[in-house]
Amino acid sequence: MDKKLLEIVFDNLYNGIYVVDGKGITIGVNKTFEEMSGFSNKELAGKSLYDLVGKDNYFSGSASLLVLERKCPVTATYSTSTNRKLLVKGRPIFNPQGEIEYIINTIWDLTVVHYNQQIDADTARSHLLSEDDLVTCSEKMSSVIDLALRVAETDSTILLTGESGVGKSLLAKTIHRSSERKHNVLMKINCAAIPESLIEAELFGYEGGAFTGADNRGKAGLLETAKGGTVFLDEISELPLHLQSKLLGVIQEKEFYRVGGREAQQTDIRLIAATNKDLIKLVSEGQFREDLYYRLNVVPIPLPALRERKEDIPTLIQHFTDKYNHKYNSYKKFSENLINQMVSMPWKGNIRELENVVERSIVTTPGDFISWEKVQIPGMENTIPSGLGLKEMLAEREKEILLQAQEQYRTTRRIAAVLDISQASTARKLKSIREK
Repeated sequence: MDKKLLEIVFDNLYNGIYVVDGKGITIGVNKTFEEMSGFSNKELAGKSLYDLVGKDNYFSGSASLLVLERKCPVTATYSTSTNRKLLVKGRPIFNPQGEIEYIINTIWDLTVVHYNQQIDADTARSHLLSEDDLVTCSEKMSSVIDLALRVAETDSTILLTGESGVGKSLLAKTIHRSSERKHNVLMKINCAAIPESLIEAELFGYEGGAFTGADNRGKAGLLETAKGGTVFLDEISELPLHLQSKLLGVIQEKEFYRVGGREAQQTDIRLIAATNKDLIKLVSEGQFREDLYYRLNVVPIPLPALRERKEDIPTLIQHFTDKYNHKYNSYKKFSENLINQMVSMPWKGNIRELENVVERSIVTTPGDFISWEKVQIPGMENTIPSGLGLKEMLAEREKEILLQAQEQYRTTRRIAAVLDISQASTARKLKSIREK
């Protein structure tokens, strides 16, 4: 294949392409990425991602920098200073010596609205930076995202399952933003958060005077308001039985009746449901309609628990550390020993629990180095770091002590006196730590 044809293919792919070398220097981007991001190849080529990424910079995050750190494929979402939301799959290319030579990034555009006026741009940027981002280097989770991107192009009903805190809401948002409905509303409805006495009127709307206290003008329900968009029914298992048959009619007939209404309301929505319960068990117990279950379960997408993808934990710790360092203007870092201990924990609250622990550690830990003695994480007290032998654990502990002493005493002379070792040994050990 000649060079001209390669260039034609490169610039006419559906996805954006961003190529980086093993040092994080931008080699080039294709025309699709230029259109997605609002940045030109001339503007980016030759620049280091370390200079392009950060608060108020070109990109809020980078899959490539995570690839360089973790030495494995990474999928991540991030925002741009041009108010775009992008999903990136970064894949390392290794040379014969096992070093990363290139990183090939494939990009999807998740942007919902393009903002033109300055006031709208500021609002958009603040909103995008405050959003949760999807980050993973796990093969299991990458397969989930690949499936989500494939089915996003269809109107099939999707059922997301998994424990609380695994990211079902975030995946639902990603599916909507990858679909043809992305410029219409994503209506999130928590079926457990609306009182049972109000949920029918909230979902389906009502006619004037349908019940005591009803607005005489009537009111459109959430399903009607979401016409043309996507409806995300979270905690679908909590939907009352008497409304499950009415929802079944929405799925089958694309129509429903308002409370007190006699005229069928037509609806055009894409439905995504989510639950952390075993719906099959609820069906057998008579607490969930079997016919509704099968209508919802057209495309089942189970999300793995964090303990089933432990390789994601260090990546997520780094991601959340960067996020809250930016938020609180700090420069804190977790020790390798502490990260290894966190990898071995069960994380029953999954990603939500992990993020809370990282934020709490950053705002409550004195100094810039977060080690296991400084934090209180329930369940970590009796864990032994996985993947390290005694020699490595002792070396890691020594590193933590030296860095803590350096932070407190500053000079090698004072550090040596406090730790009862020679100044030469102190200087040598600290130099070795810096070089690593």
